[in-house]
Amino acid sequence: MTARQLAYEALVKTARDGSYSNLTLDAMLKATPLEPREAQFAARLFYGVLERKLTLDYQIETLANKPVQKLDREVTAALELGLYQLSYMDGVPPSAAVNESVNLIKRSRKKSASGFVNGVLRNYVRGGCKLKLPSQEDKYRRAEVEFSIPAWILQYWERDYGFDTAVELAKACMGRPPLNLRVNTKKTTTSAAIKLLQSQGVSVEAHPLIPNCITISHSGSVAKLLGYEDGLFYVQDASSQLCAAALGAQKGERVFDLCAAPGSKSFTIAQLIGDEGEVCSFDLYDHRVKLIQEGARRLGLDCIRASQGDASQFDRGLGEADRVLCDVPCSGLGVIRRKPEIKYKGQAEVDMLPAIQGAILSNAARYVKKGGVLLYSTCSLNKDENERVVDGFLKTHPEFEGDDLPEIFTKVAGRTVSQISLSPLVGNFDGFFLSRLKRR
Repeated sequence: MTARQLAYEALVKTARDGSYSNLTLDAMLKATPLEPREAQFAARLFYGVLERKLTLDYQIETLANKPVQKLDREVTAALELGLYQLSYMDGVPPSAAVNESVNLIKRSRKKSASGFVNGVLRNYVRGGCKLKLPSQEDKYRRAEVEFSIPAWILQYWERDYGFDTAVELAKACMGRPPLNLRVNTKKTTTSAAIKLLQSQGVSVEAHPLIPNCITISHSGSVAKLLGYEDGLFYVQDASSQLCAAALGAQKGERVFDLCAAPGSKSFTIAQLIGDEGEVCSFDLYDHRVKLIQEGARRLGLDCIRASQGDASQFDRGLGEADRVLCDVPCSGLGVIRRKPEIKYKGQAEVDMLPAIQGAILSNAARYVKKGGVLLYSTCSLNKDENERVVDGFLKTHPEFEGDDLPEIFTKVAGRTVSQISLSPLVGNFDGFFLSRLKRR
């Protein structure tokens, strides 16, 4: 299988099944291994099309004079791949971009559309491969196509941050994000982990702000690196590491992580308390609980107790905790650059979330001891899911108040704060919201 064929099949599968892009591509690369350069090419094509889908589909509609919704997904995927190469990949000859896209559709169950695909792409080449955009008179439609992000997301961000920042956030959603690892301090040191990774040809940098956080590149599959199976490090974005630090857990304390899978926050909390105490990690689904258990075993973390639990339902038998992390299900609008398909969710689906999030936060509060800490977090930059959920909670729970985040956050915010929004525009973080609350 070629890189283009794999990218094509992954795009069709993602469109058909609504699956997560990273899981889809990883599974296909595992089932059909490619040479490293070919695998990188497939990933660039796959993620590039997902990132630029609205831009590419606008070109298709302009060239074909037909709504893209009326085309079969196989035809759309072939056209998107061709247009992406013609528009954004200078190293690909136009003839190769066109011919290989036609071959993809010929090998699919829609081979009768090969002439149509060929005609659309050759018309684009004859026009100089120039992207067309809507009129500037409609700033939302123009930005939607130019930055491939639905207008309703831009409008939400404009409401919360202003239009210029909304556009900058949309731009920041493009391209691949940094890949961060957390060094497992129970088994090694950051300097030793860096040396081990560098000996394998991996580019490594220590994070400028977060202790034991490193950024890597040119690594290939992290799971295949020496040291991974031995539990010397694990993948965790810098924002997620800060989330674990925000809880401020201390040695000997009892901690609840209510929506824990796949477990990276629980792992980091366990390290921060020196594996001395108890970290109770819950998830709704048993197969995801197993992911936490397997990760804890690989990392040699003994204080983690992973079990099935519904964060929206109170379980009196669990008792109380000194600190509770409530990382609620959210829209994911802060991590679009990692999972670009997230931005194509429906607005109605996102609008339903704050009520669910508020209910989970209220339930989480019931586990917090007097004087204990409750941390609410999302990976969204939608204030309906963030500040407004916390404001609503505080109005109905006067026994809680804002509590200052640890000192590391003062360096990010420039002042002492009890809640903060991280974003790609500041420190190149994933979009995360954190609010620390204390029970009086």
